Amino acid sequence: MLIGSIIAIIGIYFVVTTGNSSSLHFDKGLLWLVITMITFAIMIIMTKLLSQRIDPLIITLYSNIVGLIVSIPFVFLLDTPLRISSKMSDWTLLIGTAVVVHGIATLIWNNNIRHVDASKASILSNFEPFVAMIMGLIFLYKPITGAEILGSLFIVEGVVLSTYQRKKLKS
Repeated sequence: MLIGSIIAIIGIYFVVTTGNSSSLHFDKGLLWLVITMITFAIMIIMTKLLSQRIDPLIITLYSNIVGLIVSIPFVFLLDTPLRISSKMSDWTLLIGTAVVVHGIATLIWNNNIRHVDASKASILSNFEPFVAMIMGLIFLYKPITGAEILGSLFIVEGVVLSTYQRKKLKS
C-alpha cells in the first residue's frame, strides 16, 4: 500500500507541476485542491463512523444541508457583485450535478462506506488531481501535457497497486 501511495503521489506531482519542477508554486487552485483532499479524508472517517448507527439517507441529507450552509458565505465573498445566470443550461447543469453528484452518488457512497476500510476508501482521494485535469480539458479546454499524462498513469497505477495489495493481503 505504501508503494502504491508513493507512486500515486509522484503522479500527483507530475499533474500539478506539469512536469516542470520549477513550476511548483501555490496558487488558489492548488490550495483549494489540498483543502478538498483534507475535507474528503475527514468526510470518509466521519461517514464511516456514522454509517454504523445512522441510516445513509439521513447522513446524505444532513451532509448536504451542512455543505449548503457552509457554502453560502463563500458565494457572497467570492462573487462580488453577486451575479445570477439567466441561462437555462447553467441551471440545468447546477440541478443535474446537485441531484446526481450530491444526491445519488453521495447516497451510494454513504451506503457502501460502512463495508469498506476507511484507509482503502481514502486512496480514492488521489484521483482528485486526475479528475480535475480531465474536467479542465472538457469544460475549460485546457490542453493536457505529456507530463500530465505520465502523472495520470502514475496516479492510476498507484491507486490500483494500493487497492490490489490490500485485497491480496486479506486473502
